[in-house]
Amino acid sequence: MLKAILSFLISIFLVFVLLYNIRPSPEALETYLVESEHSVPSDVLQIQFLGNTNLLFTDGETSILTDGFFTRPNAFKMLFGKIKPNQSVVKQCLQRANIEHLDAVIPLHSHFDHAMDAPMVADITGAKLIGSSSTINIGKGYGLKDNQMMVPPLNEVIHIGKFKLTFIASRHWQYPSAKQRAQLLDQNIETPITTPVKMTDYKEGISYTLLIEHDSTKIAIQGSAGFKEGSLVNKDVDILFLAIAGIETMDETYNRHYQNDIIEALQPEVLVPMHYDDFTLPLTKGLKTTNLLFNWKMGANLGKAFEIIESNNKARSIKVMPLWEPISIHQLLE
Repeated sequence: MLKAILSFLISIFLVFVLLYNIRPSPEALETYLVESEHSVPSDVLQIQFLGNTNLLFTDGETSILTDGFFTRPNAFKMLFGKIKPNQSVVKQCLQRANIEHLDAVIPLHSHFDHAMDAPMVADITGAKLIGSSSTINIGKGYGLKDNQMMVPPLNEVIHIGKFKLTFIASRHWQYPSAKQRAQLLDQNIETPITTPVKMTDYKEGISYTLLIEHDSTKIAIQGSAGFKEGSLVNKDVDILFLAIAGIETMDETYNRHYQNDIIEALQPEVLVPMHYDDFTLPLTKGLKTTNLLFNWKMGANLGKAFEIIESNNKARSIKVMPLWEPISIHQLLE
């Protein structure tokens, strides 16, 4: 009897290991991958994808980074322990991306996988931390001074070098789990956060659609697969960086709204999917998709997410950014 129980437990463990280590990677990640140019002129607007929703924009004079989330705590610590920025990992990632100075770090909302590392990144690079009052409370808990932080006015242009930034209030992807919605959405961080803390202490704050204009190029960044009806009317752009995590778990009505209120409202020529990699794994391992265990638990299917985007945007160009490599704005618009 004992032998049978032991055999059963070993079988369960092996199945768990198998499900944890198999990571389906849809063909779309290769089909749409942009190959990096060997040399990008320093005075041309270039963009680097640094995992999750980290995007570095630089024109050789001014540099702006969204989110700056590099620590990527493992799944066990994220779910059952407490988390905090890892300075060694953050510095390694900044060095790998050749980032020495930034003018602004902009968390697109205040969940840990967007804003946890942002104050440390701002501190190391001399950047201004720009975000909601919730993000500012993360900065205060870290120890940033008030003059290194800013809550942006909504629907107004902010000038940073040649960049024109407009912050528009949007909504976060609506977790299928009612418990997660209650814990994480439509709430602010009311007091400074001093780490380590639980993942659930990082409340949403404001989820932004960020519009960036540089010379004649217009860009939009949607950091979570949510929408706010009517918020983006007459805001046409050339390129849309689009979070796709979770759209495959939503019903047809939700995804029709996401298509209409984000993509059709902005009318981009180019769609660049992001927020699809497993952010519990270090970037030193490269970009990895979520595993079968996570997919089974959450109903996730990255291949299906790409299919939804493809089927609704047949007249648009879809491009997948490589990790770490600078891509010129001209190459994205080709």
